[in-house]
Amino acid sequence: MPTKPDNYLDKVFNTLNEAVFVYDQNMEIKYFNAAAEKITGHLSKDVLGQKCTTLFDKSLCLNNCDLCMTVKDAKNDKVNFDSPFFRKDGARRLGDFRAGLLRKDPQGNTEVLVSLTDVTEVTRLKKELQETHSFRHMVGKSPQMKEVFRTIQNVALYDSTVFIDGESGTGKELVASAIHYESPRAGENLIKVNCSAFSDSLLESELFGHVKGAFTGALQERIGRFEEASDGTIFLDEVGDMSPHIQVKLLRVLQEKEVERVGENRTRKVDIRIIAATNKNLKQEVDAGRFREDLYYRLNVFPIHMPPLRERKEDIPPLADRFVERWKSKHPKHITDLSDDALGKLMDHSWPGNVRELENAIEHACIKAVGPAVELRDLPAYLQNHSDGAKVKRKRKWLTKKIVKEALEACDHNQTHAAERLNVHRITLWRKMKEFGLST
Repeated sequence: MPTKPDNYLDKVFNTLNEAVFVYDQNMEIKYFNAAAEKITGHLSKDVLGQKCTTLFDKSLCLNNCDLCMTVKDAKNDKVNFDSPFFRKDGARRLGDFRAGLLRKDPQGNTEVLVSLTDVTEVTRLKKELQETHSFRHMVGKSPQMKEVFRTIQNVALYDSTVFIDGESGTGKELVASAIHYESPRAGENLIKVNCSAFSDSLLESELFGHVKGAFTGALQERIGRFEEASDGTIFLDEVGDMSPHIQVKLLRVLQEKEVERVGENRTRKVDIRIIAATNKNLKQEVDAGRFREDLYYRLNVFPIHMPPLRERKEDIPPLADRFVERWKSKHPKHITDLSDDALGKLMDHSWPGNVRELENAIEHACIKAVGPAVELRDLPAYLQNHSDGAKVKRKRKWLTKKIVKEALEACDHNQTHAAERLNVHRITLWRKMKEFGLST
């Protein structure tokens, strides 16, 4: 192929959405298509004849120059890498780069073709989808939550009935969603039913459906949630509140995968996965005679326990940051983060309402905050304690990277012990580690 593409190839290259440029053995750019102009912001007339290494150093190709040149030096036929890049206007983007040898003759003349696809938006959308529908949407770095994540990944692949127990507000519904969207049924419906929100008769109709005239007010036929979830997943929240009558009918669904609409004798097959949850101790309910023992064992095939927030307090800082970011994305007020004393107070609270209570507290604080950072005074009244705020702020000033690093090393990187050694709150230590780029 000649250094400058003929008219036909030029037209071909200029119909592509990918940026395409060619450089030679001297690293001089010999071709730059229309998409390259659009994606990088550089004009062809300004880059032709310029050295690729000079023009794009710490800009387009960032630190991948040596990797790309392995093609020119015949060490690789082609290379492919993802890398951030900067447009001419300074905008940071993410690119998919592909480089391949275009021509090399005995005289040493070489041409390398590089294509660049801007994948910034695609990557962002994939990340949003993943965060919305997968276990990674649940924030947690504690050992307990890491174990929950591993468990979700394992059980999601199978159709076994899952039973999630835990206090109110711990995220049981998020676990159910994660299991569904990580499973082979992810493309089908996920139906959620809160069993405590309906009376006995209404819950029966909600779950199983009814035929016209089955009861007063049944003016037309209605499909139940079990049928609606067929081929997908149904999540039965607060299953411990079911009456004995509904428990019997649910047992049949679990055993036979069949339902009968209210007022009808006909059975209908349903292909569903059942995930159940409760904040009650079902074993105690069984012992008290309020819950069927055979149903309990049918539901409890694969149990998952959601730990309360007070038992995984290391998850509070990332959770708080997530809720602040979520609030910021929906409102114009400029909020940066939480102050150390505010975050420290969150760490000290026992959180009987768990993650849901924490989210509500953050929303309250963001609304009330007048500065860029949420302060202790912005938290709900029941969380406030102004006595130690100034003390925390004074202590922060002398915490240098060297002092923090030495304390961590002396305590074998145990953050609780290091904080005690420095006589500071553990959240103050955590924030300083984050500030200094030390591993948190």
